[in-house]
Order: sequence, then C-alpha cells, then structure tokens
Amino acid sequence: LSGLADDFFSCECPSGFTDPNCSSVVEVESDEEEPTSAGPCLPNPCHNGGTCEISEAFRGDTFIGYICKCPKGFNGIHCQHNVNECEAEPCKNGGICTDLVANYSCECPGEFMGRNCQYRCSGPLGIEGGIVSNQQITASSTHRALFGLQKWYPYYARLNKKGLVNAWTAAENDRWPWIQINLQRKMRVTGVITQGAKRIGSPEYIKSYKIAYSNDGKSWLTYKVKGTSEDMVFHGNVDNNTPYANSFTPPIKSQYIRLYPQVCRRHCTLRMELLGCELSGCSEPLGMKSGHIQDYQITASSIFRTLNMDMFTWEPRKARLDKQGKVNAWTSGHSDQSQWLQVKFHCFTNVLSVCLYSLCSCTGKFFKPPQYIPSISLIFWHAPYHNHNYCTCAVTVSLPTWGCQPPNKTHYYSISITNYGRK
Repeated sequence: LSGLADDFFSCECPSGFTDPNCSSVVEVESDEEEPTSAGPCLPNPCHNGGTCEISEAFRGDTFIGYICKCPKGFNGIHCQHNVNECEAEPCKNGGICTDLVANYSCECPGEFMGRNCQYRCSGPLGIEGGIVSNQQITASSTHRALFGLQKWYPYYARLNKKGLVNAWTAAENDRWPWIQINLQRKMRVTGVITQGAKRIGSPEYIKSYKIAYSNDGKSWLTYKVKGTSEDMVFHGNVDNNTPYANSFTPPIKSQYIRLYPQVCRRHCTLRMELLGCELSGCSEPLGMKSGHIQDYQITASSIFRTLNMDMFTWEPRKARLDKQGKVNAWTSGHSDQSQWLQVKFHCFTNVLSVCLYSLCSCTGKFFKPPQYIPSISLIFWHAPYHNHNYCTCAVTVSLPTWGCQPPNKTHYYSISITNYGRK
C-alpha cells in the first residue's frame, strides 16, 4: 500500500532461506571440501522416488518453497499415495485387475491374453482342418469291428468328421484309454471341443474326462482344479453329435496334450478339436476377412474387368477370404509373372502365414482347395489349361496372425503371381 513504511511487513523464512524476502539460500558448513547448499529439498521431502523442485508456489496462504514431481503411479503433495490403476478398468474381456505398487496386472480368462486381456487366443489348432497330421494323433488303443474290417483309428478323431467310420474308439479291453495330440512345438492351449459319434447305429460318447500335458511326451502333468492339487474332471458330451467346449483357465503351455476318458456311454468314442494359439499369440487373423484391413490398404499391379464393364471389376479390395457375390475376388488384368497383390499395414507387423483361396475366372470354378502355407518366401500355383491360352487367376487372401514375433516383420506385404499353367 502506498504511503506505508518499507518495514510494514516481515517474512518468517522456512529452513534454508534468509534475508527480508526469504530469497537467499543459507550456506551450511560441511566436512566435505566444497560447501553444500541446504534448502527445502534437502533432505528430499518427496516419497517413492519423487523429484523435489524449488518453487514459489503457495498452498492456501502458506509459502511452500518446493513442489514434488511424482513418478507414474504415485500422487499427493509428497508423492505418498499409490495410484489405484484398477479404477480405470484396464482389463478387458472379463479380466481381473490387481493393483500393484505403481502398476497393475490382469488375470485373463483362458481364451484371452495380453497385458489388458485384449487379444483372443481361442482359434482351432488344426485337428478338424487337417493342419494336425495323422501322425500327430496317437492313442492307447484302436477298436476293430466287423471282424477287423472297421478300424476306428486315433486320426479319425477330428471334429465334425463325416463317414461310416468317423471317430476314434478305444479297444474294448483298454481299461485306461487315452488319445494324444503332438502339436510339434510348445503352444498356448486354451480349450478343447469334444464330440461323440454313432457306431453301428448306436450313440457313443465321452461323458467326462481329464486332461494331461507334457513337453517331451514322457513326463506328464494332469490339469488341476485352480489353486488345489485335485485333478480337474471336465464335463463331456450328452449325445453323439453336439459339440461341447471346455476352456482352460489358466491356459496350458505345452507341446503334447492327452485326453483321458473317465465315463463313457457304451464305448469311448471321440471327435475333437483343440483351441489356442502360438505362445506369442500369432494366430489371430489380421483383418482381411473381417474388414479390419480397409479397402485402401489393398492394392495390386493390375485389375481385370469382365466384358470391360465397371460393374464386373475384380478389384484388389475384393480379395477377402470367403467374400460372397458374383464378383468376389481380385483378378489380375494381365497373365504374366509380374503381377502382385499388396497389403499395407499401419505399423510394422509380423506375418506368420497366408491362407489363399484361388479360382480361375476362365472356367468360373475353383481349381485349388483352401490351403495354409507356412512359408511365404515363394508361393506357386498352376491354373488349369484352357483354350491354349493363359488362364487368369483370381485370388482371395487372409493373413492369419495379429503380429508379434518373426519370421516376417514388414509394413507392406505382397503376393506375386509366379506361375501360370499353359497348354
């Protein structure tokens, strides 16, 4: 206020400061060669690794002299409070959040994985589709019927298999039957689907079973009830045809999976499928079929138009697996080995495999069944002969992995047409 004396007010300085305005730092003698400065940040008033900074901030009408810069996961004037990250509900798909010190963890249901349970890991591992070969499926015994003419082999135990002999059945004298799948590498197994069958007109199925797993095929562990030493007994089927699924929470990480029937209707007869993904999670589609990969991300070397009509343009964006309609694939405009189809990703993505479904637009018929190609360095297929000319190929594509580990990390992915059949 004007007209008042200069000594109208006085400052009561905090420790470490002096002079009428508390603007000078007090120098404190020390045993060390160089003197050190004391102040509100010595000793550090901030907890949990907080950084103290000298400040002229106020709290109410009191001069603080410092503020604490808190590390992630802590708050409060002195960083004394642990933030509860679970309040933001970071765990998806039914995951259970546990608050940790400056962190959190998610306990995911068996079919999900990732820091926030954001990735699904419940795809079929290939028993039904044939990726799992006959040699990978073995059993304790095989039932032989009709004087040995019918053999219900282990490799018939494929979900939804058709035919007169369409399942595995254990031998009648097998008191402890089992069937085993060798996945050929350690994988994350999150569930199993079981199904019975009819044998000589009579429904047969497994009512309950246990699961064991191994990494070498010799030493086995039985799946336990969570948190106990009790073997888990899974509910099985109630008829011969309806599939019944069970999930594993926590999931099994192993190369060998063995199913032990416990209670069977008549004979122990089974069709099955395992669910899961690679340990890295690289088994889920990247989005060609679902549309997650958008039209503008798919380009090609050329485009074919039937009768040169725009409504019959076989564009790259139509190269989606299982696409329906009369124009339901990409077709190249030229028949040579320089043709390609390209997918652009928004970020670097690891592509594990490619599923191709090919048809020939010359005949309008599929000339090669769906296939999974584990190696993508070279992709060959031959078009059928037709009228002494090249037959243009139409291709639909699915990229079945959401990208985690090698072998192929890329921003772009191209498929080249490397061989055409010709008479």
